[in-house]
Amino acid sequence: MKNFKKIFSTLLLSSLVAFGMSSCDPDENTPEPGTNNPENPDEVIQTPYTSIPNELVGTWYADHNAKPLTVNWEQGTFQGEQGFREFRTMVFTKDGKNAIEYTSEIFNMGDEVKQYLFKRVGTLEYKTNPNSLTFHVQSGKVRYFSNKFTGYKESDMVLKDWPTYFSVLLNPQASSYASATNYLTAKRTDGANQYSVRYIKVDNNNPGGGTTDPDDLYANPPANGTYVKIENKYYPTVTIGNLEWMSVNYAGAGGMNNSEKPHYGTFYRSMDLKDIPVPAGWRIPTKQDYIKLLQSQGLKLNDWESTDGEDLQSKKLLGQLMATKGWLKQDGYANNKSGFNAVPANYMAQNASPNGEGANCFLWTSSQDENENPVAFKIIQLPSDTYAAFSAFPVGYYPPHLPLRLVRNK
Repeated sequence: MKNFKKIFSTLLLSSLVAFGMSSCDPDENTPEPGTNNPENPDEVIQTPYTSIPNELVGTWYADHNAKPLTVNWEQGTFQGEQGFREFRTMVFTKDGKNAIEYTSEIFNMGDEVKQYLFKRVGTLEYKTNPNSLTFHVQSGKVRYFSNKFTGYKESDMVLKDWPTYFSVLLNPQASSYASATNYLTAKRTDGANQYSVRYIKVDNNNPGGGTTDPDDLYANPPANGTYVKIENKYYPTVTIGNLEWMSVNYAGAGGMNNSEKPHYGTFYRSMDLKDIPVPAGWRIPTKQDYIKLLQSQGLKLNDWESTDGEDLQSKKLLGQLMATKGWLKQDGYANNKSGFNAVPANYMAQNASPNGEGANCFLWTSSQDENENPVAFKIIQLPSDTYAAFSAFPVGYYPPHLPLRLVRNK
């Protein structure tokens, strides 16, 4: 038993938590139960706390997680992966008391895959100089999942190790929009290291986190408005000018997809477009169709076939085509007034993980440039500029995969 605790403590350097397990699902290999302070089992660790800014109050989860870990805890399920990506959900209280952090870890030990889901309760300490938010643990539980048994085993954490865990966010900045997704950005410090983090707020606009099951996406006609049926899916549409557009990305079979964000649709290579089951009267948009879309919002293209990303009015007009949720820059211009609902899905590639999700929207056109390279429509959001333009994607060994819409004349 001592060897087990020594090995496990070494593996969990970031958590510095040693614990035993009590059995919710009896198994002869279950480690011994953890114990509290034998001299005072009811002892509560005293940690500092302060009130925190209103915009930080609420439940936040890492933006690449499929859903908040609070949902996993309630359902008795696990979410996480091996590697360096953060799986964390934070419940921040206004008075700084009874805050909660959920995290998960995965380890391979021989032929066993061990999955740990932590729930730590503690206090929050907010400071303004420098701007920081520190979580101090007071108590906690851990659930242990394994490929060796079904269900999970749960235990209290060992009291003597609780004070060794805390987490710090440096310069936390959060938005507080009433009708759009809110984000919290910060630098997380892990000893001598710092790295950038971003979290999504769980609220009325995003109550359960994550997104709809891909198999259920567009499985039924929308309650209101128009739609086009393609195979077994019903895609909502919107009329803009004299064109009727799909107001969501096509989510058919094949290609690549982001399982955590099925509303991004399916990402295809240009050579796959010929296999899309386009209904009669509909088409994959041409470059000219997208030019008409921009013109319908009062936008003009310059000599480089781009809108003016520096011009304030141009950015505001372009925001009428952009979804209200998902874009990184919270300037308030993305209002989807047109109903087109452009989402920043970026693109996907088989041999890379391209940066740009949250800031780039790419959609295939059926057009080609003078060198017969496929052309895509794009909306790009930079720290200062936001603009629409067209890009050609030369076909190489590993062609990119992009989403697409369909359109028809009214």
